[in-house]
Amino acid sequence: MYRYMISFSYEAPTGIGFMGIEWPCKRPIRSMDDVTVVMNHLRNSGFVNAVILGFSLFADPAPKAAS
Repeated sequence: MYRYMISFSYEAPTGIGFMGIEWPCKRPIRSMDDVTVVMNHLRNSGFVNAVILGFSLFADPAPKAAS
């Protein structure tokens, strides 16, 4: 599982809003087609005219040591 920090802007009632979310996915983001999938999901979730500003892959946490 890949986890990304997604930063985006959207139209808010008072102007422009900015937000960051954690986005889990089964495949890495490799192309604009992948970014468009995320953007469309945000728009379908109610973020008006959402635009992805950037994304960054989170590193997986180190495995827990056996107790």
